[in-house]
Amino acid sequence: MKISFRHLRNTRNIGDFACSPYDYFDWDDATVSDLRDPGEAYDIGIYGGGKIFGGLASQPGIDHAATAHIAWGVSTVQSFPISRKYTRARALCDLIGTREWGDSRYEFAPCASCMSPLFDRVIVPEHDVVFYNHAGKTDSQGITIPENMPRLSNNCGSLAEALAFIASGRTVVSNSYHGVYWALLMGRRTICIPFSRKFSAYRFAPHYATPKNWCDRLGQGRDAPKMLEFCRAATMEFKTSVDEIIKIRSTV
Repeated sequence: MKISFRHLRNTRNIGDFACSPYDYFDWDDATVSDLRDPGEAYDIGIYGGGKIFGGLASQPGIDHAATAHIAWGVSTVQSFPISRKYTRARALCDLIGTREWGDSRYEFAPCASCMSPLFDRVIVPEHDVVFYNHAGKTDSQGITIPENMPRLSNNCGSLAEALAFIASGRTVVSNSYHGVYWALLMGRRTICIPFSRKFSAYRFAPHYATPKNWCDRLGQGRDAPKMLEFCRAATMEFKTSVDEIIKIRSTV
């Protein structure tokens, strides 16, 4: 029984790189690869997380002959109520775990990066405010970050670097999905500057601002002390569903 994890792995975007459940559990001899690259055949495919669901069924890395397909921690927000791409993705998958809290069509499965032991480290903030920015969206949103404000982009070197930076701020401002998610997991006061609907369904909401008014709202950041515990519990619950499918397929 060959299990293959596939997501956007060949990327500088640390949120996409660090979102696969492959990295946080023992999967024996499972493999991991980039969803966009054709690979060897497999029996069970586990895809995600990230915003890959819309185009999932047409990705080169999908083995349509596999016996089971599982989407884990994917964004299920659609731009339009009816979408052929999303319909094909739903038809492909035997189990779908959405990172969107409140999407009752699927099981809730937050980004599996919440299971990283890095979140168990206690880091004392050293800055009042830090800005974790999306490398590809900040300029197009017209966001101006003050020169004296510590900043780091999501094209950084590692998850450890990203989390250490985010934890260094008492308040974290971000226009990165994972930047907001990780700040909430660490209990930091969080301000989100969204650029799409994918920012609308965190389990506990940050404070939302715009590219124009966020500097005036630095005192309104919202924390979520229960976020880490809740997301880890939801992740373990979804893993139970995944393990059941693997068990069933292994006995066929």
